[in-house]
Amino acid sequence: MRRFLAAFLLTAAVSFAQNFANNLPHGTVIERVECKADPSSSYAAYLPSNFTPEKKWPIVFAFDPGGRGAMPIKLYKDTAEKYGFIFVASNDSRNFSAADSDRGTRAMWLDTHDRFPIDENRVYTTGFSGGARMAGHVALACTGCKIAGVIAHGAGYPVSIRPTDKNGPAYFLMVGDVDFNWQEVIKIRQQREDQGYAYRVETFHGPHQWGPPELFEAAMRWMQLKAMQQNRMPREQAFIDLFYKGEELRAVEAQQQHDTLALLAAYRSLVSDFEGLKDNADYAKKLAALKSSKDLKEALKKENEQITQQAEATTDADTALAKLGAASSPSDRNTAISDATAAMKTLKDQVERTKSGTKSLVLQRAFAEVFANTIERGQAQLENKKYDNAEMYFTLIATVSDEPWPQLLLADARAEQGNRKGSLQALDKCIKSGLKNPKALETDAHLQSLRADPEFQRLVASLQNSGQK
Repeated sequence: MRRFLAAFLLTAAVSFAQNFANNLPHGTVIERVECKADPSSSYAAYLPSNFTPEKKWPIVFAFDPGGRGAMPIKLYKDTAEKYGFIFVASNDSRNFSAADSDRGTRAMWLDTHDRFPIDENRVYTTGFSGGARMAGHVALACTGCKIAGVIAHGAGYPVSIRPTDKNGPAYFLMVGDVDFNWQEVIKIRQQREDQGYAYRVETFHGPHQWGPPELFEAAMRWMQLKAMQQNRMPREQAFIDLFYKGEELRAVEAQQQHDTLALLAAYRSLVSDFEGLKDNADYAKKLAALKSSKDLKEALKKENEQITQQAEATTDADTALAKLGAASSPSDRNTAISDATAAMKTLKDQVERTKSGTKSLVLQRAFAEVFANTIERGQAQLENKKYDNAEMYFTLIATVSDEPWPQLLLADARAEQGNRKGSLQALDKCIKSGLKNPKALETDAHLQSLRADPEFQRLVASLQNSGQK
């Protein structure tokens, strides 16, 4: 399917006729634009307030792992306005739904190329988690699409393909310091540094989530610099000089703070991002010296130790989950559930006892990794309509987590099995655990059988009323 998607996008990129006529509003979030050729597919969109079909515009295609197109649009619309690009996000692409993701991506690509005057030299993709992998897949698999850059939040490359060309899409990756995929993003940074591929990696304080708006703006600012460097857009010397000065200041701050990895990032930018734009020979020498220094070797060693420690911290839970997946008898299943529960509780206790420092970050990442692994196993079962297995995984993680998400998924699995009472109980716990958005219930297809139920309607109304206070 993904091979077909790449071929289809290539055909669309080079042959689909543009139709610039459109009557969409400018300067506001549009939560649903139906695709003309496939009205069952849609995307959210934002057009800059000064949008006109009389010129070509750069565009960013976004992918959320839950098909929530409006989410990234609302988060980053100010950057789209400031830097003047069309911003669209699929309402169909989501984790564990390859067919819907491919169909929605094809439809969105075709519709935007028919609807808007796009600057084909400045086409970008962005995404969070599984959406980051989808963004990377579109960029790497469809070479004819000529994607200039990828902005990946909370994840790295797609599973089935890796960059093989130094002149391929530039990669800006951002990740939270307690994101379970921190180690993946750090490994990619190390790889791209060794390969000489264009990259920038930024870490923010937080869990697995879309990056903060200021980092997305930094990403688009960097993409604009790369576009000037690659002659994809006219060069603006004032912009280049200001960016260069900022990187010089970042290098000075890193030296003052004795932050070797931050210094590496600053020197790498001053050398690679400004090649052909500024005379940076002195920084090339400084970069070469830093890369051969004991300080950098020690910093990389400590970084890799964190990666190893995270893997070690998840070993017991991962082993139990693997046994659970392979269990062929009720006895084996019960033993695996008991072992997984014990391992998860032990890890959670370690997180709660370790309040600060690097060890705390490592343990938080490890528990988040086990949490995500368990949820994803359950979601895969839910997608395959093995609802009893899905319920098993969601029940397991709900016993060790106070988050609302496991309870919502547990309600989904129970509803699909006709367990009305159990589903409503899980929804009640979900709300008490902190769920705020009534749309999470109203738009959940797995809860369709409960729509007319008075208790379900009461729960939805309670969320709506609490949101109005």
